[in-house]
Amino acid sequence: MPQSALRQTVRERLASGWLFPAPHKVWAGKGTGQICIVCGTTIEPSEVENEVVGPITVWSHLPCYSIWREESQTHERADGAVIGTDGLASLRQIVRDRFANGTLSVLPHDKSWTGQGVSDLCGVCSNRIFAAESSQEVIGTPRAHAHLVCYRAWLLESIASRQMDKQSSPEPHDDAS
Repeated sequence: MPQSALRQTVRERLASGWLFPAPHKVWAGKGTGQICIVCGTTIEPSEVENEVVGPITVWSHLPCYSIWREESQTHERADGAVIGTDGLASLRQIVRDRFANGTLSVLPHDKSWTGQGVSDLCGVCSNRIFAAESSQEVIGTPRAHAHLVCYRAWLLESIASRQMDKQSSPEPHDDAS
């Protein structure tokens, strides 16, 4: 894919919330066969692979990460606010509504892995996850595949829900006194 097309793809994914802003620090090493979150191709052992830890852990080629990082910096400049979060906000509302009506469970943890699409329905938006797309699978939870941006909304709302549950839980006390 030409660099200009890759940059445009990254901009669109950042604006839609499909891709989170690239952090400043990553782990780098030789390729391990992971799929690059930016270009969607395999990172070969002869290539540098960046492990990018954000709301989810993803991988990218070194040149792809450089583009992602540059576009993220541009994306984040709007009086300190992140541009294009309406899509994520809408997904987070869908997640809250589905928590409330019992059609989606709060994630018990943040353990998941990113892989190629599984020709399954997304657990959040109920749209099909195509085999050519990257998707997120929650470890240890039945039927828990989601689009990356859907998983991000699900994870963020699950964390918020678990924190609220902790805060509303009565403090343990000793009745022996």
